[in-house]
Amino acid sequence: MLMEALGSLVLGLNILLLIAGYLLFQQARSELNARAVQIPVLTEIKALQKSITALLEEMKSEASRSSSQVEARCAEARELLGSLDRHIEDARTLAGTRTSRRRAASPIAEKPASAYIDELVVEKAANPRHQEALFLAAEGKTPSEIAARTGMSVAEIEIILLFSKTTT
Repeated sequence: MLMEALGSLVLGLNILLLIAGYLLFQQARSELNARAVQIPVLTEIKALQKSITALLEEMKSEASRSSSQVEARCAEARELLGSLDRHIEDARTLAGTRTSRRRAASPIAEKPASAYIDELVVEKAANPRHQEALFLAAEGKTPSEIAARTGMSVAEIEIILLFSKTTT
């Protein structure tokens, strides 16, 4: 009987060892499958990392190119502004010269130079309605007052005044 009990015990231990071995085998198989799935994912991640690095380098070079273009355009704009400032000074000098000539010819004329420029703008306007609008503006009327007197819209008056300022 002892032998039978010992044999049963050995058989039970063998069954337990077989079950434990089977469970360990299943766990190892699951881990291997998980790693096998991860290998393509890791390869894709590495490929993505390389393309992101290349894209960042391309963006850096494009930003550098754009920055140099912006700097060149800023330098060009500064030159144009300098030229514009010189032209404005020349116009002011010319307006001052015309004013002093007129004052010398007619000591009664005490208008500022801007009034003479306004008169020149009025003279240059081809449309009589525009001339009237510019003349009223030179007298100091507001766009709404000019619109009421000329029958034009306030927006049209503002455009005429804006355009006349850009052409002087």
